[in-house]
Amino acid sequence: MASSQASSCVVNDIEMESPSCWCGLKAPLKISHTHKNPGRKFYACPTYGTGETRCQFFIWADILQSVISEKYLTRENEIRKREDALLLREYEAQKKEDKLLEREKTLQKQDDDLHKMIVENRVVRILLCLYWIVSVVIVFGWF
Repeated sequence: MASSQASSCVVNDIEMESPSCWCGLKAPLKISHTHKNPGRKFYACPTYGTGETRCQFFIWADILQSVISEKYLTRENEIRKREDALLLREYEAQKKEDKLLEREKTLQKQDDDLHKMIVENRVVRILLCLYWIVSVVIVFGWF
């Protein structure tokens, strides 16, 4: 099988490194020049087709790309789901924070109202005491 070599491929606009074959070597990207698969790209062990009995690693590049694309899309979907879950948690936390702030405002208003009532009550008591003192002075002042 005749072939030409390259060292990487592009999947989903991301350049990816060539896979390693089973004997640990980088499997270069080659192009098939056979009648059955003309121009079809594949990865193979550097010793593939040389007669040496090594690992005999071989995979069509389009099949590898579809597997990698599927894994890439699956991971992308998982990331989106996690982002959505995180956004939902952030939204719920923001709602709770808003409720707490609203509750804090309500409690502060109630506290202010209570303080105002206490001050008014003291003023009324002082005025009532003054009224009685003036009344007693007037009553005893006439006699």
